[in-house]
Amino acid sequence: MLYGALAGQLLLVLGAYRLESRARTSGTEATARGALAWSGVWLALGLAPTIIFAAFQGGHAASAYAAVYLIERALSLDNVFVFAVLIAAFEIPPESQDHLVSRGALAAFAMRVPAILAGVAVFEASHVVGYVLGAGLILLAVQTARSDESKPARPNRLVGLLQRRLPVAAHAERRWTVLEDGRRRVTPMLLCLTAIVLADIAFAVDSISAALAISHDAVLLLTANLLALLGLRALYLLVAIARERLRYMSETIAVLLLLAGLKLLAADLLEVGPLASLAAVLAVLGAGTALSLRGGSPAQL
Repeated sequence: MLYGALAGQLLLVLGAYRLESRARTSGTEATARGALAWSGVWLALGLAPTIIFAAFQGGHAASAYAAVYLIERALSLDNVFVFAVLIAAFEIPPESQDHLVSRGALAAFAMRVPAILAGVAVFEASHVVGYVLGAGLILLAVQTARSDESKPARPNRLVGLLQRRLPVAAHAERRWTVLEDGRRRVTPMLLCLTAIVLADIAFAVDSISAALAISHDAVLLLTANLLALLGLRALYLLVAIARERLRYMSETIAVLLLLAGLKLLAADLLEVGPLASLAAVLAVLGAGTALSLRGGSPAQL
């Protein structure tokens, strides 16, 4: 019954995804209000499985799901910032950015599926893994807090190598490869997609580790990751428009990673239930958002 209910939720999500795609291809100009509205829709859809898990597995699972989803949603902000920088670095035109972000999010989820399944198996096989992940999350929290967002990110070395070795064509709207003079060439969109997927692999390390600090249920983790990544498209537009107002979100994400790391390290000494984890996540996200909006520069919404 749980899988049937989640399948129904998935159909609803796919319908919303299609509606959003049609709205964006109908010539409607992307605005902050539209991006905010769709971000709200995806937040609601992402939290909807909380009711499903509550009905079939109880409040314990429901709280765990909500906490995992909200953490994944918060950590996806880092993905969005890097997406924006990479898209700018490859000079992807505005009319193709939406398509690129959509495919990047789906590719990122495909890469995360085996990582989540492996992470659950390894975590359950050895308790020591929890301490390793906890220490890693604390290091990532420190690194995130110290990161300088003013420095532009660049495509990594592998993408640079591909760019030098492969025949690269001029940009072609929504095309990954083109045929020029009888020779198949890759477009900047394909190179940018490669960079996005490689960047997400790095983000998946802290994302999956933080989720494992709350739950080891593979179905729960996969559902939360999928819905968080499907909402990236609307979140990308919203962040691209109001990016300057989210000035304290890196610190917020660092605190979330720190709490997840401490939870893993203190697992033998202190049991923190999903409800307490959810309350902590909500408190940190609420405080970080309030400080960002209070301290950020005005933006037209």
